Amino acid sequence: MKRRIALEALLFGALSASVAALVAWYVAVGPRELVRGADRYTLVAPTMLFVLAVVPLLGWALRHSLADLPPLQRVLSLLLRSLLIAALALALARPARTTESSLISTVFLVDVSESVTDESLGDARAIVQAAWQARGENDVRLVAFARHPRVVPLDDDDDDAIPAIPRHAAAAGAVESAGAGTDLEAALQLAYGLFPPGHLRRAVIVSDGAQTEGDLLAEASRAKRFGVRVSYHAYKRGVPAEVAVRSVTLPDRIEVGSTFMVRTRLFASAPTKVRVRLRQDDAANALDPSRELQLPRGETEVEMRSIVRVPGPVTYTVDLDVQGPDRFRANNRFATSAIVPGRPAVLLVESDPSRATYLARALVAGEYEVDVRGPRELPTNVRELERFDFVVLSDVPADAVSLGQMDALERYVRDLGGGFLMAGGEQGFGLGGWGGTRIEQLLPVRMDAERRRDQPSLALALVIDKSGSMTGIKMELAKDAAKATAEILSAEDYLEVVGFDSQPVRVVRMQSAANRLRILTDIGRLAPSGGTAIFPALDMAYQDLAVTRARIKHVILLTDGQTQESGLETLVQAMRAESITVSVVGLGADVNRSLLQSMANLGGGRAYFTVDPHNVPRIFTRETSTVSRSSAVEEYFQPIVASPADFLRGIDVGSAPFLHGYVATQAKPSPAQVILRSELGEPLLARWRVGLGWSLAWTSDIKNRWAVEWLRWPGYQPFWSQLVREHMRQRRRQTLDMRATIEDGEVHVEVDAIGQDDRFMDGLESRVTLTGPLGARTDRRAPRPMNDGGLAAQNGVAQNGVAQNGAARDAGDAAPDDSAREETHPLRQTAPGRYEARFPLDRYGAFVLEAVHTRDGRQIAESRAQVANPYPREYATIEPDETLLRRAAELTGGDREPSPARLFDPRGEKVRNNEPLWPPLLYAALGLFVLDLLLRRVRLFDRGFRPRGRVGS
Repeated sequence: MKRRIALEALLFGALSASVAALVAWYVAVGPRELVRGADRYTLVAPTMLFVLAVVPLLGWALRHSLADLPPLQRVLSLLLRSLLIAALALALARPARTTESSLISTVFLVDVSESVTDESLGDARAIVQAAWQARGENDVRLVAFARHPRVVPLDDDDDDAIPAIPRHAAAAGAVESAGAGTDLEAALQLAYGLFPPGHLRRAVIVSDGAQTEGDLLAEASRAKRFGVRVSYHAYKRGVPAEVAVRSVTLPDRIEVGSTFMVRTRLFASAPTKVRVRLRQDDAANALDPSRELQLPRGETEVEMRSIVRVPGPVTYTVDLDVQGPDRFRANNRFATSAIVPGRPAVLLVESDPSRATYLARALVAGEYEVDVRGPRELPTNVRELERFDFVVLSDVPADAVSLGQMDALERYVRDLGGGFLMAGGEQGFGLGGWGGTRIEQLLPVRMDAERRRDQPSLALALVIDKSGSMTGIKMELAKDAAKATAEILSAEDYLEVVGFDSQPVRVVRMQSAANRLRILTDIGRLAPSGGTAIFPALDMAYQDLAVTRARIKHVILLTDGQTQESGLETLVQAMRAESITVSVVGLGADVNRSLLQSMANLGGGRAYFTVDPHNVPRIFTRETSTVSRSSAVEEYFQPIVASPADFLRGIDVGSAPFLHGYVATQAKPSPAQVILRSELGEPLLARWRVGLGWSLAWTSDIKNRWAVEWLRWPGYQPFWSQLVREHMRQRRRQTLDMRATIEDGEVHVEVDAIGQDDRFMDGLESRVTLTGPLGARTDRRAPRPMNDGGLAAQNGVAQNGVAQNGAARDAGDAAPDDSAREETHPLRQTAPGRYEARFPLDRYGAFVLEAVHTRDGRQIAESRAQVANPYPREYATIEPDETLLRRAAELTGGDREPSPARLFDPRGEKVRNNEPLWPPLLYAALGLFVLDLLLRRVRLFDRGFRPRGRVGS
């Protein structure tokens, strides 16, 4: 038995080997194709036929199967399984029918970018129309492209007309025009997916060749490997009327106070008259603000003199006013930045700039660059403050500084490590209404001074308009103003709040300010309603103050409307006769200014007018401090050293002359440090750390009032010079070289980190921050004409090197965008001492890059560079580049301006197309598999058979 089984296995194994040998012969030397007429049949993967060698083994398995099936059904099952394996083997061998064809598929790639004129698009349509009518059985497709390509559908049923080739429409909210770019590479890549099978491949580029993105020659090399011939038609209409700023070049090194040339390269496609305007940051260039020029055809270089007074980042912007046709307006502006090294820079903000010369001259003698400005010229963003190492705010009231300016000062100290000093005066600290502001939080002192025994008590009446026009934010801020006033009064003071519409009401009855909680609760019940009647309310305050015992009696009147009442001036005169003073606050643009001003003059008070309700709380607190004079200490005293400080070395403060007064404040708890104090123990000079920088408070003034004797003291100049030097922004870290370029819309940053010992600095953790755009518009939509305003003023320069920023802004010119954004990217080490970063840039203008290099969490070096991306390259590449198109055609075997006959000439070429035939075989195998399952589960023959042991029915 065993011998018979072995012989059978040997027999079936020999049959299987014979089948394998036959397949091996076919694979090695057998025919590759079967020709039937024009068709050729072949097996793509003939080695898969080795699966047929399994068929003989099925017979051996059937002989020894334990399945209890009739012999005929077993033979039928063997046949089905053999056919199943044969069908699978043939399907895996991938039979295919091969055909040859000389049909041609041509994809026209038409440039519709903004540098292409409408007349040129008409020429492109005529080229495509001619090919469409001559196509015959060949295939023609159309792609329109600018920055991005898209397929233009053609109607196969219309043999005569090609639709007008559309330009790309910008999507809603798009950051730039859809046609502001030319990407020939992307257009050719899209063409690959449009060629139908069984066709020779042709691509025809209709363009000026002025690519702004991608690499056509690199893609042409790929097209050659794919069998695509690239031909071209170059636009012939010539260059449209165009004037552009090609570049603005600054010297490699700019020195503070030295003149230099700003070189501007201009392009004109035809002789044109233009006006060139040069701006330095947000003002006209001081030395050479504008030029009138007659530009010849081609490029022209213009040199304009400039000077930088303050070190740090500076942005130059060139604007063109073109007197003639100009296709693109977006390229009439070019901005670039530079980083100007120099002496430490100090920004001195003084309420009266003419009285700032005393400190300014002392600092200039100490080798500082000083920029003197008024409060309105205090920068509103950190970027403008970054150029300064120290900022002094001298005798400036709080209502002259906006919330944006306060925020910029706080971020300058906290985040950038700048030094900040507030100096006192008649409008400083509490006298200027700084209580409760962000600047008070920044300073090491509180504005609420302790009342001295000899200071008179105050009775204050707040008469607040609560008519219907005060609804909303006006009423809420008026209540905030009243609450802030109650907060700064001492326990010895008295307060009353009278609200009025058509009738007055005592919101807070005259009472001691010590009842602060109750007063604040009562003030919160103020609600607007009714009309406006000032006289009864003012008379009610008069009657209450007349019977109140206080050394100072004062009324603050707030109203936002008109009144036709008579007798107000007479009432104020009567109040003044009984030592009750009156100040008025007019809120809004429609107040009776002449009446309110007259009331303030007759009442011995002050008049304030504002259209911004947010100014009301500061006006109230400032007026309250001014009336009470609780913060002003006007008496002679000599400063006393309370704590030692390094900047006092070599300065004998004990020999300093007397100061004539200061603003009383209270020092905040530690870490605030009082360096100098008055004889009463109140802070004269205090400091503390805020974030990365220093914040200081000098409660006397720095000019010829309280500090008039100090101006003649020999120690005045070293005192302030050394104080500023110790607390200014520090720039002592090592600087590493950094280069930045823009390539195909990406910023490429490289830093070479070589230490002072000439060794590579490896393993640094580095990040680069890009800030911008600086001094240029960020609008990237379709180009539009720019405003044509003139620049009215130039920067004046004061004596002794002190820059006076008196430049008037050009009201007719569109203001630069101050919303400079920041983005941070990591620098990765790519080689010993080499760090690089690449990231896309989707904005236009001038940009500053700053890199910080750290090791183990400690900053050890920094880098700075600048880069310019003025406008899309589409507006810079005006001239056609036929050379690029010709080289792409030569690389792929294409033609220059092919005719339709030439375009559809196969030139003896044929393309072979394999039509797969294996899917039906796979379906047949699936069907045979189902039949085989049926044969194994159902007895088709001998239906009466019963296994042993089963009882019949």
